[in-house]
Amino acid sequence: MRRRTAFTLVELLVVIAIIGILVALLLPAIQAAREAARRSQCINQLKQISLGALNHELTHKYLPTGGWGWRWIGHPNQGFGKEQPGGWAYSLLPFIEEQNLRDAGAGITNAAELETIMMSMVGTPVPIFYCPSRRSVLTYPLSQHGYLANNLATCIEGQCQVSRGDYAANSGNINADDPGGGPGSLNYGNYDFRFDNQGDIQRPQNGVIFQRSEIRMSQIVDGTSKTALIGEKLLDPDRYIDGRSDNDDQSIYTGHDFDTNGYTGWDFRIFQPQQDQPGITLRYYFGSAHPSVFQMALCDGSVTSISYDIDGLAYKALGSRDQSTDINERRGPSRD
Repeated sequence: MRRRTAFTLVELLVVIAIIGILVALLLPAIQAAREAARRSQCINQLKQISLGALNHELTHKYLPTGGWGWRWIGHPNQGFGKEQPGGWAYSLLPFIEEQNLRDAGAGITNAAELETIMMSMVGTPVPIFYCPSRRSVLTYPLSQHGYLANNLATCIEGQCQVSRGDYAANSGNINADDPGGGPGSLNYGNYDFRFDNQGDIQRPQNGVIFQRSEIRMSQIVDGTSKTALIGEKLLDPDRYIDGRSDNDDQSIYTGHDFDTNGYTGWDFRIFQPQQDQPGITLRYYFGSAHPSVFQMALCDGSVTSISYDIDGLAYKALGSRDQSTDINERRGPSRD
């Protein structure tokens, strides 16, 4: 009789079980490798952003400004520095190979025509501003404040998609409260507003990028390798896409706001960095989707990985450019 050679059912089940165990063992390693690659890309992006900021300082003699406040996005005819209502990301565009995006609308004075062009600009996501561990390079819905900005009022809540960003500029470790939306009009902003009756007050800041800032390298007396420049911001994973979070509801081109600026502390408090957690929204905090660490670019152009359990005082000190840590040490608007 001819004997048939075949697997028994038991043997087949054993082989399947072994394959399942191997897959279970390999999957975490594969995921870890993917996350390591995404984190490396995030580090590289921060490196490019920091080099762009240094080139900005070399060209204009000061780091990118923080803009006027959440009422405003970038304006192509307002140049750079304190006259520019848009935030640091808008001022950086020419220095990260996005000159065409920065020039969109330049020279156009007709308000309606300019708004149409700016709508296209604000709806163009720039990959360098998105952490690959967090979300895709897409536009996301405007969800707060009713409209995007004074100079883009046609971008209405629920009807407008805007480019986002996963990074925030270092504004210091004092006065980490809402600086206000900025002036009510372009003319008033050009008047060099500091204190007004709309609640838009340029309060003392000891970081490097904040409301209407023009910080020079010579003002970073703590040392450029010991002062934060731009880092990953803390976000609620449940709000990555819908934009219904106070620190992620505007455009990356918005002036000084929860979306675009961060602090390492506020007076005597420490804003300890954290990993993204569902249901947790902390304004002005740094953090990331990465396990164990987040990335921070320093003012010398280097990028460092900072542990979430870093010593609080050492971390807070990264926010100051001039060793000041308390509001009482700085009186009146910063005019260094």
